[in-house]
Amino acid sequence: MDRSNIAVVAEPMMKDLGMSKVQFGLLASLFSLGYAVSQIPGGILSERFGTRKIVTLALFFWSVFTMATAAVSSFFAMCIVRFLFGVGEGPLYPANAVFNTFWFQKHEKARAAGALLAGSYFGPVIAPAISVAIYQVLGWHGVFYVFGIIGIIIAGGWYLIGRDKPEQHPWVTEYERALIMGNRSVTDGEKKKAPWGRLLRNSQFWAVGLQYLAVAYMTSLFMTWLPTYLLEARHFSLQTMGFAASFPWLAICLVVLFGGGFSDALLRKGHSRMVARGIPAMAGLAIFIVTIYLASITTDPWLNVLWLSLALGSLGLPVVTSWAIAADKGGEFSGSVSGWMNTWGNVGAVFSPIICGWIAQNMGWDMALLSSIIPILIAIFLWFLIKPDDSLAEI
Repeated sequence: MDRSNIAVVAEPMMKDLGMSKVQFGLLASLFSLGYAVSQIPGGILSERFGTRKIVTLALFFWSVFTMATAAVSSFFAMCIVRFLFGVGEGPLYPANAVFNTFWFQKHEKARAAGALLAGSYFGPVIAPAISVAIYQVLGWHGVFYVFGIIGIIIAGGWYLIGRDKPEQHPWVTEYERALIMGNRSVTDGEKKKAPWGRLLRNSQFWAVGLQYLAVAYMTSLFMTWLPTYLLEARHFSLQTMGFAASFPWLAICLVVLFGGGFSDALLRKGHSRMVARGIPAMAGLAIFIVTIYLASITTDPWLNVLWLSLALGSLGLPVVTSWAIAADKGGEFSGSVSGWMNTWGNVGAVFSPIICGWIAQNMGWDMALLSSIIPILIAIFLWFLIKPDDSLAEI
């Protein structure tokens, strides 16, 4: 919700601060740049110090800069704030990969990743309606203050409840502790440093990151521009837009939630990781290409929302299987591998808002949608290079 609320108040915010579409897109790109910068350090720090501390610090830091978004009045200061907001949020996903490595069994990795991803995609489902309601009472500044305060409260709750490993948590029974520890992919031995030299010479390692660049390019485009697109290109009212913008995010929320379980079920039945992870990912990418094309050519606003929902929803499959693959292939170095993958994802997210904003401003919204097919085609090819059944931890 903290990440998506700025898109909901984009129009009044741009008007108030005198920003163009390209400038507003730059704010989203600077967030992604800060997010990318902290990915690998976030994974390494989570492996070293544990997810309880790192997630608490990340939540607190990014919540402070959520509120700071409303406190600044110049475009330059806003650029700095959104960059630091990204730095604060960045460690969350690689920290979660480390958390999942210790808390879940080998055949539960995709379902575990799906739980976090479903939460992050459910945020944009409810954020438009909540943000519009807050905006109408407190203005666009109030949106950021309210969400920032909520984030700080959640940070405190996580620190009280969260633990790095199930063997440290007083609520975990002996049976559950033995079940998890007996079937997880890591031992509780001496902590090792990720073999970065060998990883960087491995083509699979690069393929994991580069395919996620293409996927995150598209999810970032939706995160930044969907509300504005619905207002300008499809002529929804502000209240109706808040309702319509929730459907694509509800679609991807449901797909990552259930798609992860589907992928793990294939693995439990004895299928290879290429079948359980790779085939669903490529199928989702192919569906995206078809539905985003249909969204660009339809003239009916609500039919457009339907195709956009199917398009973003289909990306849930490569998203959830990507995080499962990072855990599968990374093993005890899952924080580093997932941090690497999400670094590249946010390289895509850096360029997506600016490129889309420029294309929309100069060539129209339909061309902005159609141009997204190119990176998705590249992502399909890269999945063949990943070789999901090989482990990077053993190279």
